[in-house]
Amino acid sequence: MRKMFFVLSMLVTASFIFTACEPAANTTTANRPANMANNAMTTAPVNTAVIETDIKKMITDVYTALAKNDADTLDRLYGDSYTLVDLDGSVKTKAERLAELRSGDVKFESISADEISVRVNPEGTGAVSIARATTKATNKGVATGGQVRVTTVWSKTKDGWKSVNAQATRITGPATSSVASNTANANKTVMTNTAANTNR
Repeated sequence: MRKMFFVLSMLVTASFIFTACEPAANTTTANRPANMANNAMTTAPVNTAVIETDIKKMITDVYTALAKNDADTLDRLYGDSYTLVDLDGSVKTKAERLAELRSGDVKFESISADEISVRVNPEGTGAVSIARATTKATNKGVATGGQVRVTTVWSKTKDGWKSVNAQATRITGPATSSVASNTANANKTVMTNTAANTNR
């Protein structure tokens, strides 16, 4: 009797071991489509051209709001942690920047941007733009307009792209950027081609 009980115990134990060691083929197959979808999402290439277009639109939106001294729109376009390094080297928080616009201490009559370049991070979650801004503005009644090089850091949030940091540097010499050189060369080519066609 004892021998039979021992044999039965061994059989039950062996069946548990074999069941535990058996590969879960169905589970692997069932999870495969979800895993493949996740892998596809993580390896999908970032479309930098679309992001560059989005950032350039954001720059236009920010400058349009500045030209109207529209602090409410800027409140939506700036991230919560937004900081500005201004022309005088001062560092302003989002609240401070919006307050000086609302009070009229800083007032824009016009602002436009050109020579815009955008660099996107590999994940497509952040970008840095550099632009030349031409402004007509006052700070507490003192004219501050002119040409300024603006570097802006952008972050992609659940609410879309936000400006999280900006630095403005006054341009005191001739433009030396590659964008400016390329534009100048393109203009020379157009002028040369036009002159050649006219001479014909």
